[in-house]
Amino acid sequence: MRKFILFIRHALALIHEDKLFSAIYIAGTAVAIASAMVVALILHIRISNIYPEEHRDRTVGIRGNDFEKEGKYIWRGYSPLAVEEVFDQLQCAEIVSAHIQSGYVFSFTACAGFGKQEVPVTVKFTDADFWRLYSFRFVDGRPYTDQHLKNADKQIVITDALARKVFGTTEHIVGQSLLLNFLSYQIIGIVKDASPLMRDSSADVYLPYTVSDAGQRQGIREVNYTGPLAVTILLKKGCTVQMLNDELESYRVKYLSMLKQTTGNEYEWRIRAVPYWARTLNFFSEGTTTADMLSNLSLPVLLMLLLLLLPAINLSGMVSNRMESRMAEMGIRKAFGAKRRTLLREVIRENLVLTLCGGIAGYLLSWLFVYAIRNSKFFLTFFAREYDSVNSVSLQSDMFFSPLPFLIAFVCCCAINLMAALLPARKSLRNPIVESLNQKR
Repeated sequence: MRKFILFIRHALALIHEDKLFSAIYIAGTAVAIASAMVVALILHIRISNIYPEEHRDRTVGIRGNDFEKEGKYIWRGYSPLAVEEVFDQLQCAEIVSAHIQSGYVFSFTACAGFGKQEVPVTVKFTDADFWRLYSFRFVDGRPYTDQHLKNADKQIVITDALARKVFGTTEHIVGQSLLLNFLSYQIIGIVKDASPLMRDSSADVYLPYTVSDAGQRQGIREVNYTGPLAVTILLKKGCTVQMLNDELESYRVKYLSMLKQTTGNEYEWRIRAVPYWARTLNFFSEGTTTADMLSNLSLPVLLMLLLLLLPAINLSGMVSNRMESRMAEMGIRKAFGAKRRTLLREVIRENLVLTLCGGIAGYLLSWLFVYAIRNSKFFLTFFAREYDSVNSVSLQSDMFFSPLPFLIAFVCCCAINLMAALLPARKSLRNPIVESLNQKR
């Protein structure tokens, strides 16, 4: 412990001695770490388990549903009948949730009553299992149920942020009415709001999809499994996407056979389960294997390494110049018996202290940068979100306080910086003692 304290004091003394070099070195490392961390944070927000999407690693979406008719492919969503007869019967599915697909547009306004201030809101039409699929924390009240869905009851759940915006408080709101496009809905629950970057789960208002006319639609006449619904499934532990796709295949074959007997027409129905990460990391492909995931991750990883490598090259030149200025000091210490290995270890420790300072500064800088650009069109495109000039994008603490992305970026930065410092340091320490002492003359 005493040696460690002495080492820290010595390193800080060297930093104080050459303030300009230390400042530039720390700033260069901070910029490198911050640049890489911005990429890592965006990646982290897109694929990690974050409130309320805390089971992304087991979440899959059902994609496909292309029906071929007269040589043309027609895309449709799924009907409530398909959810009941197909998806709810899957052995690999722990939770099956359906919602009406919609873009992130402010087509609804909310207000506390006629004549009150209107607020633009996002609305999500879901089923009751939506509240089991996503881990929302209820501030007050409860979610709507299957019975509410069946009866098309105008029972809604709103976020605490919307409650404060419309009513000024979250207390005693449950049971009151909220006007959506001037139609009255009863509030039965209030949840802690999710960041708009959580695209699958975030909204201001949640209500049963049967309230919408689109939610009542069963699909085209002959193909009654089509409709307006998107389906998301939470896999049971131990089940794989391939096992789920195998189950879906048997339903697909059975349904096509039934259609042919009923209508006399030939159809081609495509249906497959796609993991959450495959829908998110679709830089190169939407494959579902580990190899596909690694391939899709290669682009951001290479970008992070490039952002770390370029500043390290410049720092290498600075370290080389500094070692030349310290050659006389190194010569004197070698003359008094200091070994080359000891001096090299000291240089590496000094470099680690500077890198640590730069890493902490870079981590904080990446937070500030992401927070500053969170409402920009450029940033929102990474999350398939539309630009909103009215409401500010909120960021949750668990989006930032994730040690793994920082540790990966920091370890990579340390390795690159050490290589950048090690090469000029070894070259300098190989000089004979007399030559090093003559540098003082």
